[in-house]
Amino acid sequence: MSRKQSNLQRTLSKKVNIRGTGLHSGDRCEVILHPAEEDTGIVFIGNGEQVAGLATNVVETARGTTLGYNGTKYRTIEHLMAALNGLGVDNSLVEVLGPEMPALDGSSMPYVEAILSAGTVTLHKPRNIFKLTEPVYASRNDSFILAVPSDRMKITYVLKYDHPMIGLQTSTFELSEEGFTKEIAPARTFVMYEEIAALLSQHLARGGSIDNAIVIWQDRYSSDLRFKDELSRHKILDIIGDLALIGGRMNAEILAVKSGHALNVVFAQELMRHFAGGESKQAA
Repeated sequence: MSRKQSNLQRTLSKKVNIRGTGLHSGDRCEVILHPAEEDTGIVFIGNGEQVAGLATNVVETARGTTLGYNGTKYRTIEHLMAALNGLGVDNSLVEVLGPEMPALDGSSMPYVEAILSAGTVTLHKPRNIFKLTEPVYASRNDSFILAVPSDRMKITYVLKYDHPMIGLQTSTFELSEEGFTKEIAPARTFVMYEEIAALLSQHLARGGSIDNAIVIWQDRYSSDLRFKDELSRHKILDIIGDLALIGGRMNAEILAVKSGHALNVVFAQELMRHFAGGESKQAA
């Protein structure tokens, strides 16, 4: 793909269906990704109200990111948003049949494969790239995210758990479509065994299994890791998905320490306020 083409908006060549079980509901779910016109963005439809994929529409962040409006909810959207963002899809209508997105294998890879099978087409309008001119920061307790100006998107994540199988992990990734597909999209979500009972009591993880999550005991994982640092890579995947909710693309170097969906979304909302306040937004 030429540089000129890569700087234009893109959408899917045709619709594509993805089916599976919802991580939290345990119900059968289906997502149909439809092509969309320029400047549509990512818009969720099918459960009632149409809801744009924007951080200002996030209503829940408990073990996933949920969009909502006027009683309509679209749950666990982060892995799909990461796949769309990572593969450069700017515009799509996401039709949801069921209470949430399919969990699939707990990573973004099945979504990536579906998008690649459909293919993409280049549209006529240029992408809008948000460009930082000063640092933006968000924190909560002992977690924080910092973005500083850059001409590229580069993310470093620091993961730290007081757990013998986790400890301290650090991963760094510079965003590109090929790199996302190979290095980030396959990284799966994870849960510590001790957390499962509490999640079930909160009506979460009812569809969870060792087929769609890495379960971590005190002395072992439920399956072989796909990467030595798969856990911190998955946290980068989540950031890519949650930051896609700013409504465009951004160049910045990001350092995230122990952040999760709640802080990611607060940070995305802060970025939206920052850019709305007159910071640089330029055609790519």
